[in-house]
Amino acid sequence: MPYRAKWARRSLAPTLAFTIRRTDATSSRPYLLPACARGAYRQPSAMDSAPLTISDLADVLKGHLNGMGTLEVTGEISGYKTYPSGHHYFALKDSEAKVDCVLYSFQARWLKTPLRDGMKVIAKVKADFYGKSGKFSLVVDSIKPAGEGDLFQKFKELQAKLKAEGLFEDELKRPLPEFPKVVAFVTSEIGAVWHDFIEVLKTRGWSGTAWLVPARVQGDTCPGSVINGLKQANEIPGIDLIVVGRGGGSMEDLWGFNDEALVRAVRASKTPVISAVGHQTDFTLCDFAADKRAETPTAAAELIASGQTRLRERLKLLASELAQHSPKAKLQSLYQDLDLLNERLDGAAQEVVAEYRHRLSELGSELHRLSPKARLGVTREKLNQLGHRLRSAGFESILSRGYSIVRDADGTVISASRDVTKGRKLRLKFNDGEADAVGG
Repeated sequence: MPYRAKWARRSLAPTLAFTIRRTDATSSRPYLLPACARGAYRQPSAMDSAPLTISDLADVLKGHLNGMGTLEVTGEISGYKTYPSGHHYFALKDSEAKVDCVLYSFQARWLKTPLRDGMKVIAKVKADFYGKSGKFSLVVDSIKPAGEGDLFQKFKELQAKLKAEGLFEDELKRPLPEFPKVVAFVTSEIGAVWHDFIEVLKTRGWSGTAWLVPARVQGDTCPGSVINGLKQANEIPGIDLIVVGRGGGSMEDLWGFNDEALVRAVRASKTPVISAVGHQTDFTLCDFAADKRAETPTAAAELIASGQTRLRERLKLLASELAQHSPKAKLQSLYQDLDLLNERLDGAAQEVVAEYRHRLSELGSELHRLSPKARLGVTREKLNQLGHRLRSAGFESILSRGYSIVRDADGTVISASRDVTKGRKLRLKFNDGEADAVGG
């Protein structure tokens, strides 16, 4: 898909400020830094004629700042961020200066009111200088609200004014086109916002034309530049949808999108507008005036591509349903049913054959049992068993166990010892033969 762009310069944001008072001061006069800390020059003596190293100078600055003790400052929170570590980072500012601050997690646990951009606060701090980065900052010991900040108060006043005019009414908001084909993004050509925006469109398979309309999205020139970008975007032939946005930042970074003229221009656009300014937690007045708010520029790209994505999914579903109800699919289904019936028939036939085979086997066994040959075999087995028992009961079996039969010379069996007289001839029969003996 084509991506078209015009190019422009971007402007720089103005600097901001804060004020300082000592907590132990006996008067309300502003506290003045020591001369050395203010950068006053001191003529070196003979004892220290060697030049200071940068590390030595950093140590001197750090020592002087730490020597100031605990200070009480008031200012407006800007660029507020929290991290998984639990530390809070932000700047305190007023109309003339701005200083970075850090509130560590072990102190942040005592917070009673959540911090946010635009909040005016009073904080007890210690001044610090980090030599490795050359950065001056304030380490916050405690912090409490001191009323709304100037920017936030302006935000609320203008919001109330425009709301009273009906500029934010839902009835004025137009539905977004479901399948936009020509889209314009009014944003800076510098940075990753435009790149991330088109990457999401590509990833989601969006088909259409995306125009980049360059504009300054920060600083005093931001409102006029974005208004001009809106006019250019509305003149693009066939334009379906306009996105106005930028990446995240502090309240003052996004302040241009709270400009009254820009907010009215967003509402007056002939083409539906998506406002995609900052991150999920950032809100500007353009968000309320636009036809739709997107949490981020990439979320706006998701919205643009969502219609085509849903259409593709619906077409896939319909194609699947059509394929299921086509004659070919019906014929395939019938073939599958026929194959299933054949499998069942084959299975039933095999079961019947197996049953008959089993029955025939049983009948064969019964016939074999009742046949003369089988009965003769059984009778023969019984006779063999009887013969074995008979042999076991015969005298040969008894003789084999160590017994003998005693007869006289006439062959008469002698069964008592009293019948054996002295000199009487005897005949003894053993298991393996006979032997003669004489009575004693």
